[in-house]
Amino acid sequence: MTSDARYAELPVACDVDKELRRVGVEVEFSDITEKIVLEILQRHFGGTLSVTSLAGSLEDTALGTLKVELDTALTKFADGGLVERSLDQSRKIVPVEIVTDPLRAADLSKLDPVWSDLRKAGARGSRDGVLLGFGVHLNVAVVAPDHAHTLNTIRAYALLEDFLRAVHGIDATRRLLPFVSPWPSSLVDAFEETRPRTLAEAMRLYFAHVSSRNHGLDLLPLFKEAEPDLFQHLGGVHDSVSARPAFHFRLPDSRIDEKGWSLAQAWDMWRRVETVAAAPACLEALSAAWTARTSNSRTAWAQIVADILDENSSEAELA
Repeated sequence: MTSDARYAELPVACDVDKELRRVGVEVEFSDITEKIVLEILQRHFGGTLSVTSLAGSLEDTALGTLKVELDTALTKFADGGLVERSLDQSRKIVPVEIVTDPLRAADLSKLDPVWSDLRKAGARGSRDGVLLGFGVHLNVAVVAPDHAHTLNTIRAYALLEDFLRAVHGIDATRRLLPFVSPWPSSLVDAFEETRPRTLAEAMRLYFAHVSSRNHGLDLLPLFKEAEPDLFQHLGGVHDSVSARPAFHFRLPDSRIDEKGWSLAQAWDMWRRVETVAAAPACLEALSAAWTARTSNSRTAWAQIVADILDENSSEAELA
């Protein structure tokens, strides 16, 4: 049990080896140097500092290894002059990123005081500028690649995504930029029509409908870890993807500059997905409603999901 109810364990708390499932965290923000971020982290968690160009890390901290780097992935979406601009200017739109080791859910609350200190030091999040689109990524260890809960979690996310976006008010800039695009309805249709029984089956469906990893739930790291040969055959263009036995959940905004913000919002979003995945009656009700829907409106579907979660709240913590 965790002392902070906001960071309760997942409904299926352990993997097939009976080890507690862990979550790696990535948080993006701007307007603050890596050096300042590292100093703040070291003040909270100790550790040995190591610094390289545009990056640094703290080894042997109270939370394991903590990395801090300038995330240059955004530069390919900027204008051609970005590379020539000064580093200080680029920090306005290119985020600094904190990356943690896989943590226990109970350890997530230990990071909360850091966000307050970073905010005081000038860190800015998703909603503080037109060109900003910073996010929080959770890398959540799976129970096992072909486990029923893993496959049900993929289906649950597909059915819940529009609801999550509506309830949590995903930042308009992040919705416009090509980083967290929603899964196409055709992919949800395919998952519901086929009900994949293995991750390899889910992979074939996924690559038939999705060509990018820039979605609210990016399954490519899990696919590459679990089925490397099939991944190379279906998605060889994504050779740069790092394989991991985890869901890569990219949807939540980074609102680090907003007072009271914490990782609890992101954890609540993901935990809701897994709670539905572990609630058979609710998952089936959502599936039936998706098949029977008469409108392609995402807003209308989000409301249907809200109603079904409310009706099934007694089965699990769904409302």
